[in-house]
Amino acid sequence: MACKLLCLLVVFATITFVAHGSEPMCGLDDVTLRQSKSGMVKNKPVWKVTLNNPCFCLLTNLKLSCTGFESIVPVDPLTKTGDVCLLSKGIQGDFVFKYVWDTSFEFKVIDGKFCA
Repeated sequence: MACKLLCLLVVFATITFVAHGSEPMCGLDDVTLRQSKSGMVKNKPVWKVTLNNPCFCLLTNLKLSCTGFESIVPVDPLTKTGDVCLLSKGIQGDFVFKYVWDTSFEFKVIDGKFCA
């Protein structure tokens, strides 16, 4: 009986290891960013930004190029330094933030760390 239990544990551990080992490697090219209008504040459009990390690993320290970025309301998860915005939250799946300005800004993913 003990042998059967041990054999089952070994098989389960092997399957789990193989399954995780077969996860596709992810990179910044896999991260997508979409924007859409989602209302008005003070006669200016609210822009909804949806970032998606489809990867198994958590994405942290995400840096976006954000040249000229402004908002009339604070954008809590973003810290802007020059033309770079740092997202202070880890992303796995979808993450949404909003800003308010006359026009949308062209954000681009420039750096980040997976499984950090």
